[in-house]
This record gives sequence, C-alpha cells and structure tokens, in this order.
Amino acid sequence: MLEADALPDGFEPAPADLLRQRLTSGRGRLAVILATTSVWVMDLLLARHLERDQVIAPALKGVVTAVEQAGTLLFVVVTVGLITALLRGHRRALFRWGLVYLCFSVLQVIANVGAMIFTAGHHQGGGLTSLWDVAAVYMESVLVFMFIYVFLDVSTPGGAFVWPSRDGQPAPVPHLIDYLFISLNVNSTYGPTSEALVSRPTKLVMALQVLLAILILTVLIARAVSSIS
Repeated sequence: MLEADALPDGFEPAPADLLRQRLTSGRGRLAVILATTSVWVMDLLLARHLERDQVIAPALKGVVTAVEQAGTLLFVVVTVGLITALLRGHRRALFRWGLVYLCFSVLQVIANVGAMIFTAGHHQGGGLTSLWDVAAVYMESVLVFMFIYVFLDVSTPGGAFVWPSRDGQPAPVPHLIDYLFISLNVNSTYGPTSEALVSRPTKLVMALQVLLAILILTVLIARAVSSIS
C-alpha cells in the first residue's frame, strides 16, 4: 500500500494516482466523508429493518445489535479521524482511518450474510416479495466492496487495476461508476471485468466477495423455495 504523500522520482502517475489526488483535495474530501456516511447509514437501516420484521432469529438478534452499536461508535470515531486527517492534509492517517472503517464494513456484511444463512429455513410462505432483505444484503455487498476497490486502487502504487483506454489515448481517470461496474460483475459473474487486476491483496478481497455472493445466492434459492411452499 502506498502511504507516502508524494510519488517516487521518475514514477509516471497512474489513473489511480490521479484519482487519489482528487479524493484528498478540494471537493474530493467531502466525497470521502459522504461515502463513509452512506456505508454506515445503509447498514444501519438494513439492520433495523431485519430486526423489526423479525427476519433475524431471536438467538442472533443480540449479536446483530452488538455489531450495529459497535458500528455506530466506530463510525463516529472514524468520521472525526477522517475529517481531521483531511483538513490537515495527513494522507497516511487518512488511509489508515479508511482501512479500519472498510474492514469493519466487511465484517458487517459478513454478519448480515451469516444472519441470512442461519434464518433461511425459518421462513414459510409470504411469497417472493418477502425476499427483499436478501436483495438488500446483496446490494450492500456490492456497494461496500465498490468502496473497498476504490480504496485499494488509490492506495496501491501504480493502482490495483489496469484501466483500458482507446488507441493512442491515455488511460482515463477512473470514476465511481467504474468501480461499481467491477463490483457488480464480481457479484454476478464471479470474476473480474475488462479491467485487469494486478494487486494480490485486491485478488484476495475479490475472492471474499465471490464467496459471499455464492452464499447470498444459496440463501436466495432456499428462501425462495420456502416462500412459495
């Protein structure tokens, strides 16, 4: 991971390096804070819905509630750390705070997928409309890993992805939609897209997303059968 504020001498800025400069200056700093907030709000609303609609088994409610409360506390601490690092221009601290929060976001996704697995056989009837919570967990996984790919790309020397370009033109600076496209493809086709993946840590993260996607699909099938039986 790249923690230095400056690129090495003779190092040609990659698209991810240019994106990092945007995210750590000007309006890009606000985008970092909004992204962190959106991940937390998304998981908070999902957990509240699952608890209120009694989707989660009583034995697991305590675990989910504890994770939710820890996530709220961590969100406040990380947000303060992010804002301080952004305003003071401390990129190392910024990436460290971001890494801590994204790691916990992944744990939240894993906890929600686990809750879906252990309650897959507890639902009878209700029709296919009762599967909204599985779709919500699926989209949460897509969005969380989208932000993780942004983080890994901008914190890896030269970038974690090789972005394709038209003949004779420089590679474009990646956009949030590009990372969303990658995350959706991994969740649906279980593999990378046209962007080449050259970072080993990112490959491990992508493998984890594939595993979670398979588990979510398994829960979806089991719940669909129970809902129409």
